[in-house]
Amino acid sequence: MAFGQGITFSTDNNEELLNRLRIILTAMKEGHRSHRQFNEVNCILKRLLEKDYEYELDRNQEYELGLKYFSVYNSIRNINEKNNQIKISTDNGVTFKTIRLLPGSYEYIAINEYLFEYGGSVNGKNNIEFEGNLNLNKIKLILRNNSQVDFNVENSLNTLLGFDKQIYTQSTLEPHKANIENDINVINIHCNLINGGFFNKYKRQIIYSLPTFTVPIGYKIIEKPFQTTYLPLNSFMIKDIN
Repeated sequence: MAFGQGITFSTDNNEELLNRLRIILTAMKEGHRSHRQFNEVNCILKRLLEKDYEYELDRNQEYELGLKYFSVYNSIRNINEKNNQIKISTDNGVTFKTIRLLPGSYEYIAINEYLFEYGGSVNGKNNIEFEGNLNLNKIKLILRNNSQVDFNVENSLNTLLGFDKQIYTQSTLEPHKANIENDINVINIHCNLINGGFFNKYKRQIIYSLPTFTVPIGYKIIEKPFQTTYLPLNSFMIKDIN
C-alpha cells in the first residue's frame, strides 16, 4: 500500500498505477473533474517517477542515447523579486502608486492586466499600457489621460521592458532592446545516463539544448530535432532516469 498527499493507493505496482492513471485521465477528458482527481494524478506521477529501477544492459553491446522529441509549456519565470516593480500616476504626476508584480512568467499583455487594475481605463482603453511585438523585441509605452510611469524605482521593470530608469510623461518607444526573457535564453535538457555533453566548454550531462522563447509564454514548446545526436551511456546498470 502506498501513500501520497492524502491519497492512499492499494498497490505499488507500476502497471496498476498506470491503469489507474488512464482511467482518471479518461474521466477528466469526458468532463468529470475534481480537485481530488488532479491530486491523485499528481501523486501517481510522483510515485512513478520516484520508483527506483534496476536494469542491467548487455555488457557486450555499445549503447547510445538521443533525444527524439521534447514538449513542455513555456512557463519560464522572467519576473522575480528583483525586477517586479513600477510606479504609475493617473493625475499628471501629483501622486504615484507602486505596482509589484508577483513572481512568474509574463508577457507585456499580462503586465497590462495589472496596469488596468491599478491605472484604470477610459472608453475601453487602458490609461497605461504596453504594446509591441516580442519577436522583434520592440515595446511601446502608451500613456493616456495625464498618466505617467516611473521606472526609477528599486527592483524596477525597466530592463525587462527596455526603458531607462526615469519618469515617462508621454508615449515612448523603448530606447533599448527589451529583455523579456530576462537573460534566460537557453533550455538545457539534462540526462543522468549519458557522457559527452558539453556546455560553455565544460562537460555536462546535457543531451539537448534549445532556445527559450521559440513560442510566447503560456504556449507549448514542441521540439523535434532534425537530426538526433546520440551520446554514449555512462553505465550498463540503470537504476534511475532523470
